[in-house]
Amino acid sequence: MRFSTKLIKFNEYSKAQERTFAITSKAIYNLKSKSSSYTEMQRRVDLSKVIGVSYSRSSDEFVLHVPNEYDYRFASPLKPAVVAELRNSHDASLAPGAHTLYLWEFNEVTLGAYVTTKADKKKNISRIPHVSKAINYQSPAAGSTEEAKGRGQRSRTLFAANEAAAATVTLEDFAMVKVLGRGSFGKVMLVRKKDTGEYFAMKSLRKDALLERDQVEHTRTERTIMQHINHPYLVRLEFAFSSEDKIFFVMGFMKGGELFFHLKEAKKFPENQARFYSAQIALGLSHLHEKNIVYRDLKPENVLMDEFGNVHLTDFGMAKLLPPNSTTMSFVGTPEYLAPEIITGRGHGLTADWWSFGILVYEMMVGIPPFYNQNVQLMYELIQHGDLKFPQRNPLSAPAVDLIQRLLERNPDRRLGARGAAEVLQHVFFAGINWEDLLAKRVQAPFVPTVANESSTENFESEFTEEEPINSMVPEHKLRYVRQHQDAFSDF
Repeated sequence: MRFSTKLIKFNEYSKAQERTFAITSKAIYNLKSKSSSYTEMQRRVDLSKVIGVSYSRSSDEFVLHVPNEYDYRFASPLKPAVVAELRNSHDASLAPGAHTLYLWEFNEVTLGAYVTTKADKKKNISRIPHVSKAINYQSPAAGSTEEAKGRGQRSRTLFAANEAAAATVTLEDFAMVKVLGRGSFGKVMLVRKKDTGEYFAMKSLRKDALLERDQVEHTRTERTIMQHINHPYLVRLEFAFSSEDKIFFVMGFMKGGELFFHLKEAKKFPENQARFYSAQIALGLSHLHEKNIVYRDLKPENVLMDEFGNVHLTDFGMAKLLPPNSTTMSFVGTPEYLAPEIITGRGHGLTADWWSFGILVYEMMVGIPPFYNQNVQLMYELIQHGDLKFPQRNPLSAPAVDLIQRLLERNPDRRLGARGAAEVLQHVFFAGINWEDLLAKRVQAPFVPTVANESSTENFESEFTEEEPINSMVPEHKLRYVRQHQDAFSDF
């Protein structure tokens, strides 16, 4: 036995049935418990007969495709682990020259439309997606060294902070060192510029994913904003370039990793440490607001620490440039940090960032966001109507409580920061801070992360840093899709 788990199986009438799903080195089993001591086998499928798996990006559903028989539709919160084990077991059992287990991704919540049932088989109907649409399908020419080299040569420079130093930058100018993180549209890698030996963080964004999830405009805005900001507490864009299949942003490497990493280790920060980070973040937000940019994604994962212990805002994919004194209706951000006016959709402006700032200040000192709940809809209710509660044991100071209460004012017009960043910086919680020295980074950080050398990654999650640092190939069918919509990236 390689793997087993309880899950939900859907029959051809979409009725949910609890089953035990088991994988061995040769087959897959559907088991039904008749009693606490007796289990009956409902079906056995040879691994060699399975062609692939379709899975939903939006739910726990996945479909096992068995062309010579009929398909299975399942749901499990362990879907990623199940699919990974299916692929590993299937590929380990392959005869020489046989194909790998194909994987198809879909946005639909339910995958009934992709299930070939017993009734379909009797009518010679197959609902299995075409193999060319599998995310891991490779045409005969795909993956060759010539193709990989050719894509690198077709890179186009979009931006260089120091144009004199690099008129043209391509992927070939960088050596991949480590994977630092992974997101919805690509990954972030530690890279070394070959000519100077400098280390940078390179964010790669797959064009097909940007197109499919309607994120092209957000990415264009992100690049534009990063090109035009230069502040001690905002991550600096050094280069931007594109290839046929991806867009690359090269930024300063923050060796201290995410604030989230250190908060998770510490559980919560002492007030003086939280004050230091809060002050630097407030300066960064202030700079964005001076340019009428609303950030909209403030959270510990988007705050990076340098080797000296200073923090910097990163990831401007949700940011937006607003006309003066205007609002926007977009529903964007991370649930725990959303301002009430974003949830209700009545329009939000720069002050939405000060709500998120209040949530972050609270989380740094308490260890959890104030309205957090695993049920997202209930959390939205708490954000709009719940009581703001502070810990009774180890209570926060009166200035800290007052700052948080005034930042978490549900009426954005009365919220601290509504009349400008100065009223946040002048709050008594920040008394004693020399803002001029802080802006010049002349203030000693209360915590300095461990950094062994220039390419040190001990402050990043090992689940990422242990991955192989390669620029992965985009499947040929996805590349064709990008080529059909390449005009969407024409002004990048």
